[in-house]
Amino acid sequence: MKTVVLGAAVTNEWGRNKMDVAMQAQTNGQQTSDAVARAKRANMFRCMVFGTAFAVGLTFGVSPGMAQNADTSGTTTEIQPPAADVLQSDNRQSNNDASGDVQAPSGDATSAVVFMYHRFAETDFPSTNIRGPQFEAHIRELTSGKYTVMGIPEIIDAMQNGKGLPDYAVGITVDDAYRSVYDVAWPAFKKHNIPMTVFVATEQVDAGYENYMTWDMLRVLVKDGVTIGGHSQHHSHLPSLPIQEVKAELAHSAQRFREELGFVPDIFAYPYGEASDEVVTAVKEAGYKAAFGQQSGAMSTESDMMYLPRFAMNENYGEMDRFILAANSLPLSVSDVTPPNYTLERNPPAFGFTLKQKAAHIACYPSEGEPTMNRLGDERVEIRLDAPVSSGRWRINCTSMGPNGRWRWFGMLYTVP
Repeated sequence: MKTVVLGAAVTNEWGRNKMDVAMQAQTNGQQTSDAVARAKRANMFRCMVFGTAFAVGLTFGVSPGMAQNADTSGTTTEIQPPAADVLQSDNRQSNNDASGDVQAPSGDATSAVVFMYHRFAETDFPSTNIRGPQFEAHIRELTSGKYTVMGIPEIIDAMQNGKGLPDYAVGITVDDAYRSVYDVAWPAFKKHNIPMTVFVATEQVDAGYENYMTWDMLRVLVKDGVTIGGHSQHHSHLPSLPIQEVKAELAHSAQRFREELGFVPDIFAYPYGEASDEVVTAVKEAGYKAAFGQQSGAMSTESDMMYLPRFAMNENYGEMDRFILAANSLPLSVSDVTPPNYTLERNPPAFGFTLKQKAAHIACYPSEGEPTMNRLGDERVEIRLDAPVSSGRWRINCTSMGPNGRWRWFGMLYTVP
């Protein structure tokens, strides 16, 4: 991995700049982990990739052998669906009351930071787990008085309807509905009135794996005010499926939510953060009003609401320096991003964007490839790689120092066929 910087000198050591150190570490190892994920996928039935290794949000990778694993020792339990009058809108809350509807906080800001977790205190899975002491430190920071932790529906509603947000607004998401979310995460979040959104791949719950939550547990979370989001049926690599299979995944998932919870979620998260033009269209047509990827950065009113960024946390990259760096980040405002499709149609990619605000110094960090950066005038940034990138996922993060020591951040994740 090579860092390219416009407008500032870079030492060969890289270690003198804190951001360079963090970003270099976070981009290392991704290609290996993506290859592991693809190899594992080939052995699973119809992309039922509950436990495949993957590289997540804050541009960090997974070490080989550290893949998630689905425990098949559980059994499916017969349960009765709830009354049909359970509505998704009942799940919305603010950080002031995790169990009821209150007016969402407001302000003059137009951006927010969203974190993504998976497992809690499950130390056998360091690539997707956050250790107990790390999690406790995150909560202490979030409840220090600096941040306003809001429900994801409130953040999205504010951005889609021109409402201001508090400065340092933060949202919490959790992917995959592991049992530790119910046993560890929600009791802690609930104690501190921190709203949470859980993205659920329905087949993982239907299969009855004992390390996943049950529908009964999810109903408890809904009653407590937790927002439930869609995550497909089989947690598949959606861009690799024929589009009719993608639509079938979304339809079956919606049916199971309706049967078990009494509503269909309206917020989605792409498994592995992988999307394409066709997949995004299918998700939107399925009724979702917003969707998250796994590219890092702060979301804003200018973000693509069907491919929103998140910062992911795990054991290796969940320490407080990185957590605070992400929590304090601001969006790097850009337009005319190329490639526009989130699945690459040419390789190597011709990556570029137009700055919507002046930024004297831009540094970009690709997960793979030797980059050359050119700046066309004050606004256009173009990056070219020396060779094609490997199949799987390719990421690039671009940063610039913003006000009050807060980094402006723009990240992209591309699926590579």
